[in-house]
Amino acid sequence: KTGIYHLSGAPDVSWKDFAEAIFDLAGRSVTVSGIPTADYPTPASRPLNSRLDCAATETVFGITRPDWRTGLKAVLTDLGVTKA
Repeated sequence: KTGIYHLSGAPDVSWKDFAEAIFDLAGRSVTVSGIPTADYPTPASRPLNSRLDCAATETVFGITRPDWRTGLKAVLTDLGVTKA
């Protein structure tokens, strides 16, 4: 099978929500403030929706998107930031 295929964890998540999940699993009480893409200074223009479309990967290869929260917890456990 040829072509470009995307795969990311599910469910879709914003950078803000991802950061909040990290702090939550680490047992840290932190307030994360989100900002609109337009307020983030980058040389390149950024799309309003940058979620990867994983439908082709799921359909062609029969792959179910893994839950990113499981992987995050495993990484933080390996780093000693949270308990198993």
